[in-house]
Amino acid sequence: MDGSRAAQVTSSLHEGMECEFVGKGMADIAGIGIFVGFIGQAILSLLLSLWFFFLSKHSNVDLHYSKGTVEHAVERKRLGFASSMLMIGNDIQMVLGISYMTTAFASAATLDLYHLHLVFDIVSFVGVSNASAMVCWTFCKAKLNDGIDSSQPQSYIRSKYACYFTPSHRITYLFAVMFLALTIVLCVRLDEWAPNRASGRCYHAQLITLTTASHPAADKTYVAITSIWMILAMASAVFVDVHRRRSVLISAFLQFPVHLYMALALRSANQGKLEGEETDENGWDFGQTTAVVLLALAVEELYRKGQEYIVFEREVRRRGVQKGIVNADRVTSRDGELEDLRPQEQSAPEEQAHLNPGPTSGQQSY
Repeated sequence: MDGSRAAQVTSSLHEGMECEFVGKGMADIAGIGIFVGFIGQAILSLLLSLWFFFLSKHSNVDLHYSKGTVEHAVERKRLGFASSMLMIGNDIQMVLGISYMTTAFASAATLDLYHLHLVFDIVSFVGVSNASAMVCWTFCKAKLNDGIDSSQPQSYIRSKYACYFTPSHRITYLFAVMFLALTIVLCVRLDEWAPNRASGRCYHAQLITLTTASHPAADKTYVAITSIWMILAMASAVFVDVHRRRSVLISAFLQFPVHLYMALALRSANQGKLEGEETDENGWDFGQTTAVVLLALAVEELYRKGQEYIVFEREVRRRGVQKGIVNADRVTSRDGELEDLRPQEQSAPEEQAHLNPGPTSGQQSY
């Protein structure tokens, strides 16, 4: 009885002790450039998703007209623009997030608990932006694939099955599996919490937990809840009906400030208390520069796509094709005008078939 009580007292003392050995500074894991790159990419994807959501709610990105009309082709072109813009930041950030987790797994044996926790929060920005981008992108794909001929069962089923295994879907599945593995590794390492016995087994948590919180129980609760929340949001973005995209977007948007605060607060609480020559992590290295350069490339690509979209909409208005408004009295045989509206290299084969039909049986070929 006395031994059990002594163990509880010892455990309580360890939980209340201040961390003495956080670990060595690692600017390539927690540097300013890493934060700027990941947070910037997440904000970019979230803003694009928000923009698309409001457009879709006002029926500006939808298919109203009959297949084969110039208005239908314009609507498909508009959906194509939105689809490509949504995935600009997402594709780059997914590769960056997977690379970041791979680095953490490669050094998991020597990586201290503080940096492992930071990796979890920083890489969560990728999951947040992916969930918001994928749910809107799935809406675009659902609309663009609306014209699949269901009278041919084999091709119809093949198309429906393949839509869940596009390159964007496959990289999402890979990220989700790696994120789950990271969660497990972090929870296992949290069980080794030791404030004053070994280096790298604790961190200063006064800004992310209550002063009376029990460690590592409070930390594991946070990691488990946010991890499940993240994986469910990513799964919902892919598999849930597109008409429920509002709920998925809200779920993704709510996670962003949570991880933003936790990452910034955890880093601030431990700066100046690290071991080695670098007691803070404000220096710049190759990894941080790469993250910022990739963010700049995403912004440049968005600017280019945005310019193309604006030019397209201006040309549509100039030629009298109303955006998002169905007009049954409008003439819909202006095939030549549509060809001027879109670049030749981006004309879809399906649209070309409708816009340039071959000679009918009653026509004579010369």
